[in-house]
Amino acid sequence: MEKRFVQAHREARWSFWLAVAYLAAWSLTAAFGGSGPGLTGLPRWFELACLLVPLLFILLCWLMIKRVFQDISLEDKE
Repeated sequence: MEKRFVQAHREARWSFWLAVAYLAAWSLTAAFGGSGPGLTGLPRWFELACLLVPLLFILLCWLMIKRVFQDISLEDKE
């Protein structure tokens, strides 16, 4: 298989598993985050699920783009 297809599959797998991890983290923090007030006065589960987890995964997406993704030509050489 050509190098560009191998790289495209690698990027797709990383993106898929990062999305699955996001959904799992969001669900777990929403379910088990607690109902007490958080730092901003909102419920703790809301702060974790809707403020902290998205910020964490934005950082993880940035890291994935910097480390895993490569700039390759998608043009056919023929």
